[in-house]
Amino acid sequence: MHNELKMQEKKNNLYIYGRQPIIEALRSMHTVYKIWLAAGVSGSGIGPIKRLAEEQAVPIQTVGKNQLQKFVGPVVHQGVAAEVEALKFLNRPGFEGLLDTNSSPLILVLDQIQDPHNLGAVIRTAEICGVHCIAFAEKGMARLNATVVKTSAGAVFYQRFFQADDILWLIDKLNEKGLHTFALAPGSETLMYDAPLDESVALVIGSEGKGVRKNVQRQCGGKISIPQFGRVGSLNASVAAAVVLFETLRQRLKR
Repeated sequence: MHNELKMQEKKNNLYIYGRQPIIEALRSMHTVYKIWLAAGVSGSGIGPIKRLAEEQAVPIQTVGKNQLQKFVGPVVHQGVAAEVEALKFLNRPGFEGLLDTNSSPLILVLDQIQDPHNLGAVIRTAEICGVHCIAFAEKGMARLNATVVKTSAGAVFYQRFFQADDILWLIDKLNEKGLHTFALAPGSETLMYDAPLDESVALVIGSEGKGVRKNVQRQCGGKISIPQFGRVGSLNASVAAAVVLFETLRQRLKR
């Protein structure tokens, strides 16, 4: 009989699922407290999880597949779940220090991204494109939960985050530090190709429905847009973020 699956909610801990997120949690040396494997699970990713867990002395418990499904809920868990330390945020001195020590910082500011799948996809692209920090205000934002971790494919464990009390204060601080602050706003006259994205930049991406709010746009130094020729008015937030981030990467590679 397999060991009974026991889970005790602990403050500041996060319960995640999926093979790649757990591999990245281990590879990044994020604190992993325990791993649960479904009985008989095999295939890609399971070997690395076992090896990394053994190297880091992380206990693994084998449980029944139905037990694991009940534990994580109605999600595709790929036969594995883990208890890890909750994701941490930079404090204000740490965030300002990051801005001061990078010659051309690239900051991604998120304005009320509420869909955790979109947030996870944005984080995955941001990590690939070399974003130094993702910043946002707590109000109106999706939490950095297990869905975000899974959708990001574990990129959350390599990305820095800063949570401000107020997004307008945040943009003011970025302006004060000399960054170009650009709100991504459909219909803006300045296309992303014409903006100096290879310099110190903060890109502001808005929510799926409203985009960047008008008061936030007014706080930014400028607005940029992605050229569009179709009839649909706007792109999904994560797709828009990917397009402008890869344009930013293209410009930076040409320096």
